[in-house]
Amino acid sequence: MKDKLILAFKKFVYYHFNVFNYRGKKARESVFDIAKQEEQIFENSKYTVGIVKEKWYLHSSYIKACKDLNISYTVIDFFSKDWFEDLKSKKIDILIVRPSVQYTPWKDMFDNRLKLLKDNYDIPVFPNFSELWIWESKLRTLDFLKLNKLPHPKSYIFYDLDELFDFSSKCNYPIVYKASSGSGASGVKILNNASQLRQTAKKVFNSGIRSYRKHKLDKEHGFIILQDYLNDVKEWRIIRIGDYYFGYEKLKEGEFHSGSQNFGYGMPPKECLNLVKDVTDSYDFKYVDIDIFVTKDGEFLVNEIQPYFGQKDDRELLVVNGEPGRLTFNNSAKDWDFEKGEFCKNNLCNLRVLEMIKTLNK
Repeated sequence: MKDKLILAFKKFVYYHFNVFNYRGKKARESVFDIAKQEEQIFENSKYTVGIVKEKWYLHSSYIKACKDLNISYTVIDFFSKDWFEDLKSKKIDILIVRPSVQYTPWKDMFDNRLKLLKDNYDIPVFPNFSELWIWESKLRTLDFLKLNKLPHPKSYIFYDLDELFDFSSKCNYPIVYKASSGSGASGVKILNNASQLRQTAKKVFNSGIRSYRKHKLDKEHGFIILQDYLNDVKEWRIIRIGDYYFGYEKLKEGEFHSGSQNFGYGMPPKECLNLVKDVTDSYDFKYVDIDIFVTKDGEFLVNEIQPYFGQKDDRELLVVNGEPGRLTFNNSAKDWDFEKGEFCKNNLCNLRVLEMIKTLNK
């Protein structure tokens, strides 16, 4: 009860007061000493990594990783008017990107400039453009899943209010409203009847709507995303980093799995692992997590695909029989091998950097 009151108060403060800039300031302050070290050359480093600056300094995990691994790095500022000249002037072997997605104009800028690099500039970018393009956009993710006939919860995207109103009188309730961007269930509502759906739709199409974590000017409007409500499902988060896999169960708290901060450990279901391997192999998604719903009828459905996600205090993301580790797929045995160890340092960025650089030797 106390946690729910704290969350309700936090949402009220976030929504009614402009704390967006304050959150950014606090985030930058927490890692400023690391982030200010924008270049370092290690004598025995075979490669130099370009690290794109993130607005709230979340790229600092990559800086720490390069320092740990004695790999040379330099920071590239996409927010600068001279971003391309800066990039061309640096002698780098790969470019690592952690886009700023907290504010839609920032995410749009990253999408635009990464697309230009993909089409016009010969440098390996990690994660790749497609992985980053669908991130923090359920609009893009859902259309991607639908067009590629990948199993996912039945979802509906409306750009026409009349069509939506007609649907509201026919659909089954409850039904789930999802904002296109937003994490930790911050943009998710369960609607129990046509009146609630129409009220939400009018707000979205007329004045716009935003989740409590977003900038006060950052509203979504002109479209609405709905998803069939799935009762009594489990949700597993499966992470792929290069050739390695991790996974844990996102335990439900209240109405949602996302944002609960409650986790279940153990060997993930092989069906989840196999589905993630098939998807990531097929579409070259080597640096993502995929959230999988497991229904009571035994279906395995892709809920979200993300190259980055919350990971507090370098928490190990796979624990089997009390031992942290990682998984690899054994092609000979057609099964999964478990390797004991701690591999999630610096928000998995140590492993990310090693796996990204490994591609240069292939």
